[in-house]
Amino acid sequence: MKQLYFVLPALLTFAANPLVAEQGLTCSFTTECIDTEACEATSYDVAITHKDFTSTEDGMDASAVWTDDATTRTLFLRSRPDILFGMWADNDGRQFGRLMTDGAGDARYIVMDASIPMMIGYYGTCKEAE
Repeated sequence: MKQLYFVLPALLTFAANPLVAEQGLTCSFTTECIDTEACEATSYDVAITHKDFTSTEDGMDASAVWTDDATTRTLFLRSRPDILFGMWADNDGRQFGRLMTDGAGDARYIVMDASIPMMIGYYGTCKEAE
């Protein structure tokens, strides 16, 4: 128990002052397509925070955070000069999402749920958070 008194303050200090700077993205999706239904207009916004990429040629963060109105989840995020992609999975992979953006910021986000089954596609843009 004594060790806990020494380790806990160190962990709290590290959590409050991480050594790695964070960056952010915001994505706004304006079109939603559900399986075989016709696509419709939508307003779905996402915020993503991630660590600074150590390489501009091939950056990676396996602990990025995806936040929208419904949930917060861990996201694997990978960045290259002309593309950024992210993915998450829940329920042993039965539900997953995949985000892809090109160098211009055009974005596509696909969500699949094998337990229903269902697929939803979103189209929009992503940019660096302000």
